[in-house]
Amino acid sequence: MTESHESGAKVIRLPFVTGPDETATDTGEDTTADTTVDLSKDVPAAPASPVEGRIITAEEWLAEDPEGDAPWINPALKTPEGRAARKTYLQRAARRRARRWVTRQWTPRGVVPATVRGGVRIRRWVRGVEGRNAEAARNRAEMLALESGRASRRAQYALLNKDKKKKLAEAAQQESQLALTQATAATDLARRRMIPRALAAYLPLLGIDAAGVVFMDGLIGLGTGVLVNLAVLARVGSRPDMDPEDLEALEREDAGMPDRFELGMTVRAFEAMLHQALAEEIGIAVHSLQVMPREWGFEIQVVLKNQTPAKLSDNLDLLEACLPGVRTNSALLQQSARARNECTLRIPGDDPWRAVPELPYRAPKSITTNELHKAQIGADMSGRPLALPGKRTSVAIIGKPRSGKSTVLRARLDALTATSDRIIVGIDLGSYGAGFGPYRKCMAAVARTPKEARVVLEWALSVGMGRPKLFERLGMGLNWEASDDRPGITVVIDEFPALVTAAKAEVFPKPDADDEFAETPMRLDELVKQVILTSAKSDVTVEIASQGVTRDRVGSNTWLSELPVKVMGACDTDDIKLLVGGGAMAQGWRPDRLLPAMGDAVNDASVAYVSAGATYAEPIPYRACINSDEEADRRASQRAEAGLCELDAQSAAFVRGIELPNPGGGDPWDDGDDEAEETAPVLLQAIRKIYAGRGNPSGLTEDELFDALHEVEPELWDLDRIEGGADMTKGSFLALVLDKVLSPQGRRWGKESYRPKGAKSTVKGYRLKDLKVLVGEADDS
Repeated sequence: MTESHESGAKVIRLPFVTGPDETATDTGEDTTADTTVDLSKDVPAAPASPVEGRIITAEEWLAEDPEGDAPWINPALKTPEGRAARKTYLQRAARRRARRWVTRQWTPRGVVPATVRGGVRIRRWVRGVEGRNAEAARNRAEMLALESGRASRRAQYALLNKDKKKKLAEAAQQESQLALTQATAATDLARRRMIPRALAAYLPLLGIDAAGVVFMDGLIGLGTGVLVNLAVLARVGSRPDMDPEDLEALEREDAGMPDRFELGMTVRAFEAMLHQALAEEIGIAVHSLQVMPREWGFEIQVVLKNQTPAKLSDNLDLLEACLPGVRTNSALLQQSARARNECTLRIPGDDPWRAVPELPYRAPKSITTNELHKAQIGADMSGRPLALPGKRTSVAIIGKPRSGKSTVLRARLDALTATSDRIIVGIDLGSYGAGFGPYRKCMAAVARTPKEARVVLEWALSVGMGRPKLFERLGMGLNWEASDDRPGITVVIDEFPALVTAAKAEVFPKPDADDEFAETPMRLDELVKQVILTSAKSDVTVEIASQGVTRDRVGSNTWLSELPVKVMGACDTDDIKLLVGGGAMAQGWRPDRLLPAMGDAVNDASVAYVSAGATYAEPIPYRACINSDEEADRRASQRAEAGLCELDAQSAAFVRGIELPNPGGGDPWDDGDDEAEETAPVLLQAIRKIYAGRGNPSGLTEDELFDALHEVEPELWDLDRIEGGADMTKGSFLALVLDKVLSPQGRRWGKESYRPKGAKSTVKGYRLKDLKVLVGEADDS
C-alpha cells in the first residue's frame, strides 16, 4: 500500500486482490491495474483489520498461448483434401517449370549458349584493355612492316622519281620499326597484367578439378569438377548480350508469355499482356490490376491513376487490337459504383454465354404479378438470372433489326402467360402476330391489323381509366392490387414503328358540325401514350418492342425513352443517349458494340443491357433464355387448356360493347382471309358496279372515279366532312383509301395509261383490266 499527495488530496493506491474463496479468471483485461481512492471525498472508513487475500502475479495470469505462439498454417493444408490439392498444384507447377526449362535450351538462355558465353567473358576479362591494346599494336606493326616491304620493292625497281621513292621507303621502314617497338612494349605490359588475372580466373577452376580427382577418386571426381566448372561458366554467361528490345522479347518468351489471348492462359501471363496494352499501347495510367479468371473469360478490376474510365471506353476497339485473339466487339467495360477511377473490364472467350440456361419450366398459373421480378427470362455470362418487374411497370425493348427483340419478348411472354392474375393482350402490326410465336394461344387477344389494334387499346384504356373509381370501394388504397379474381392487364406491342406508321395513315371522318360534343378519335400511338400515362395505377401496363426511339423510327413518340425499364439490344449511339443519357457510354453502356444476327451467324442476337432501377443499374449484358419451338408450343397449349384469366365484373362494366379480337390467338390465315372478304371486295365490287353501269369503259380518271363514288355514298366521299380533307385532292384521297383497302392483302391498284373510246391520245387513270384482276374476274397473267 502506498500513499501520495497530489494537490493537497490524500490518495491511497491499493493493489488488486482476491478474497480467500475467490479464483482469478483470465478475462483478457489488465487485472494488475491499481485502484485509486481519493480520500479528499467522502468515502466509507477503512476496516480496522487488514484486507486478506492472495496477490496474483503477472507470471501467474499471463499463461502461455500455444495457439497464438504457433506459426500460421493455411487451414486448407490441415485437411487431407487440402494437402492433396496442394500436392497436385506443386506437381503441375513442377511439370510447367520442366517444360519451360527444356524450351529455354533452344534460346540464348540455354545452358550451352550460356556456358560458351561465360567462357568468352572470362577470357575477355583476363585479356583486359592491355591485351586488346597489345593485339592492336601487333596488328599495326605487321601492317606497317608489310607496307615497308612494298615501299622498298617499289624504290628498288623504280625508273621514275627513284629518289623520292627511296625517301618514302626509308620513312616507311622507320615507322615500321617504331610500331614494332611499341608492339613489343605493349605485349610485355599485357603479359605482366594478364598473368595475375589468368591465375585468379583459371586456378579456381583447376583447383575444383583437382579436388574432385583427389577426394572423389579418379574420373568421377574429374567429371564432377568439370560439371561444376561448366555451371560456373553458365552462371557468368547467364545474361545474353542483346539490346533492350530483344532482351525484353526474350524475357517474355522465357516467362511463357503467349502471343495470343487464350482462355486457358495463366493469370500472370494475361495480366502482363493486358498491362502492356493499357499502359504502353493505349497510354492509360494504371494504378493496379486484379485479374480473376472465370469460366467465360477474365474479369479484371482496374484502378486508374488520376483518370476516369472514359478514355478506356473510347479505346475498347484499340484494346482488342492490342490483345490478339480477342473477339471483335467483345470487350466490356463497367464503371464501378465505389470510386470514379475504378472500373471492371471483361474479356470473354469464344463462348461466353455457356452459363445461360434454357427457359425454366413454369406450370400454368404458377406465379403471380408480385413474383414476376423473380421469373427468370435471361442470364449474364456468370449465370446470374435476369427477371424484369411487371407490377404497374412498363417495359421498352429497343434494338436494331435482327438484334433479338422478339426472342427477348417471347422469353418475357413465357413468364407473363404463366401468371394467375394477369390478362395478356398483344399487338403486332409488323409481322402479323408472328413475333409472339406459339404464345398467341394463351393470350386473351392478338391484334394484327390497325382496326383490331384500336379495339385492344380502347379496351385497355377504358379499363385503366375506369378502375380508379373502384379503389376505395374495393379497399385497395391508392393502386390496383392484382389477384386471381381481379387480374392486372399487360399490353404487349411488337414492332412499334409499324403501329406508328399505321397511326399516321389513319383517316377519320370530319365531326358533324351540328354535334358540339363530337370528338375526333385519338390515333393509335396516342392511345398507347394515354394507357402509359393514365393506367399505371390501375395495373394496366405496356411492354413495347421497337427498332429505335429516334424520330425517324417512332415520330413524336419520344416518351418511349422515358419508360422505367429499358432493355437495350444492339442499337445506335443516338438511341443510347436518349435511353440512358449522354455520359452513359463512358460508364460502360455500350449496346452499340453488339452485333445483330447476320444470316446463319447468331452473333449478339438477344444480348441486351438492362436498366431497371436499383436492381439493374450496372452496365452488364444479359442474354435471353430460349427453348425449342416445340417446347414453347407445348407450354402455350398447356396454359390455354388451363384457362385464361378473365376480367372481373367490376372492370368489365367499363368495356361493355367492346369485344377483344382473336381470343387465344386465333388462326391468322383464316382471320386474314375473312377480313379480306369483308373489307377489300366491298369497295372493289362497288367500283366494279360503277364500271358496269357506264358500259365498262377502258378506264376512269381519278376525278371521274371519285365523283362516281360520291354519287353512290355522298356522306362517305365528301372531302368537306373528312378531317383534313379540305387540304387533299380527289386523287390523293382516292389513292389513300385504295392503299388502305388493298395493303393488308399485299396488293395495290395504281394508275396506268389507257385510251378512252374515241380519243386519239392516252390518259392516266384506273384501268378496267386491272380491276378485273383485283375482283377475280380475270387471271393475273
